[in-house]
Amino acid sequence: MDKKTKKTLIIVGAIEAVILIFCLTISIIVLRTWSANMSAEGRVQSNGAFIAWFQNNPTLFFITIVLPVFIIFLVDAVYLIVYSSKKPSALTDEEREAIQAQAREEARKEIEAEMKAANETKDEKK
Repeated sequence: MDKKTKKTLIIVGAIEAVILIFCLTISIIVLRTWSANMSAEGRVQSNGAFIAWFQNNPTLFFITIVLPVFIIFLVDAVYLIVYSSKKPSALTDEEREAIQAQAREEARKEIEAEMKAANETKDEKK
């Protein structure tokens, strides 16, 4: 990964972190201080205009605070999947072939041992 890409990813990650921390903090405050028994004016007096606005407008709260969090998590998951699928394997073709040959040999030995054990149990039963 070149320096420009790395720097861009760090900046994007920092911006995402700030947005997530802000959204999660606001949502915790809104949900923690919400009371169904309180009127809209009472919420403004006890929680302040900003938090009371979110408490009095649940649709806008969802659109401005909750939805961006879901979108960020979704975009990060898609990026992770794309990045992991593009990353080349550290094994060479010869190493992969050697691992496959070794696995085949071990499987053959296990099958032979099972067949031998099965034949021995048949002979014992007779």
